[in-house]
Amino acid sequence: MDKKQNKEMDKNAADTKEKESTPVRPVTVKIDDFRYDLNKVVAGSELPPFLLEMVLGEMLAGISNVARKEYAKDREAWEKARKEGEEIGGY
Repeated sequence: MDKKQNKEMDKNAADTKEKESTPVRPVTVKIDDFRYDLNKVVAGSELPPFLLEMVLGEMLAGISNVARKEYAKDREAWEKARKEGEEIGGY
């Protein structure tokens, strides 16, 4: 192995070690942080509740559309993987 390959392997090993030691923020903490941040934004907006309801409702409708598409995409990928697994004797 030449020096260039050794350096590349050392760099990859260092990158892997760094990724392993970087803590991952749990989804429960992400949710809590999101709620806190959203509450600050809502309170700081100084908008009346009927306008907040309208704006947040529009956002929720958009998020719901994206979520439905993601559910359908995940289901399709799962069905495809399951079918391929059955064809090779798995699942």
